[in-house]
Amino acid sequence: MNEKLRAYLASRDYDAITRGCVEWIRGWFAENGPASPAVIGISGGKDSSVVAALCKEALGRDRVFGVMMPNSVQPDINYSRLLVEHLDIPHAEVNIAESVLGVRNSVLAAGLAFTDQMTINLPPRIRMTTLYAVSQCMNGRVSNNCNRSENYVGYSTVFGDAAGDFSPLANLTVTEVKQVGRCLGLPEMFVEKPPSDGLTDRTDEDNFGFTYEDMDTYILTGFCPDEEIRERIDRRHKANLFKLRPMPEYVF
Repeated sequence: MNEKLRAYLASRDYDAITRGCVEWIRGWFAENGPASPAVIGISGGKDSSVVAALCKEALGRDRVFGVMMPNSVQPDINYSRLLVEHLDIPHAEVNIAESVLGVRNSVLAAGLAFTDQMTINLPPRIRMTTLYAVSQCMNGRVSNNCNRSENYVGYSTVFGDAAGDFSPLANLTVTEVKQVGRCLGLPEMFVEKPPSDGLTDRTDEDNFGFTYEDMDTYILTGFCPDEEIRERIDRRHKANLFKLRPMPEYVF
């Protein structure tokens, strides 16, 4: 870790930030679902692991429901299974393969050609539909597990993983999410799992062309020693601002 990022992290009290997030979740549910469970898509990665742990701390194990959603075969599904076992939370596994195939076949039958964007973004949208279906079986509230780093460069699917009812990690970078995970006592295997997009068999950083450390240092401190990386981050941020803004409305 570079000195700029290390110094920034040392200046913040992540135990207090973690406690504050737990209290925020507890307060949000008191106002928006006093008896409702948090319904969380469990990928086995750090974000869903930290959100699940935060919600368990805030609401108790019986009000957290984890949903694993492999698309046919998910090579790292064991991380998800180990996470729900570690937290001892109620959970279900819903395979979305038939739903994804059904939509793809219907689009094909309509005479439309598949595109890479359609192929990549369909599964996360089916997953979010699945989460809301499960949630409405139990009057739940769906978590958004996106973090500040992903949001900054638009690394999410609109109406897919970018959706949800509450967003505990929206103001925490990837590096900070890891800090919170450690404050919660999560095993390192969940905190440091190599980030994968879950869609293309590539890591997040493969797709970016830069590391989360590069991006988090830039976001948190404004420092980026590599001009090419800074331009790449800025370009992604600018191109994806529409994902962060409210939907444009015609006003008369």
